[in-house]
Amino acid sequence: MKIGAGVRRRWEERREKKKAVESCCFEWKNLIAEASRKGFVGQEELQWNSYETLDEQLKQQWLMSVDQRKQMIKTSGGKRAPKSPEQRRKIAEAISAKWADPVSLYAKYIEVG
Repeated sequence: MKIGAGVRRRWEERREKKKAVESCCFEWKNLIAEASRKGFVGQEELQWNSYETLDEQLKQQWLMSVDQRKQMIKTSGGKRAPKSPEQRRKIAEAISAKWADPVSLYAKYIEVG
């Protein structure tokens, strides 16, 4: 019981010390932020919501770019260049030669199996 009470007391001390450190850090951060917002003498005072305003502007720009992309006319077909008539002829010859060959790879596997 004495050990359990000592452990609980130590945990409570640690918890209180941690709270004190966190509150000091929080106050210190606020003081630094306030000083940086005000700036030096003669400097312009910064706005607190500058991040939110920039974020909103970026969202609006993104939405406008999405709308513009949707409105663009899409061309049919892929991104590849069209094949020339000579290329088409060569491809057709290769395919017909493959189908005209009586001994294909598949026939070899069927006979062995």
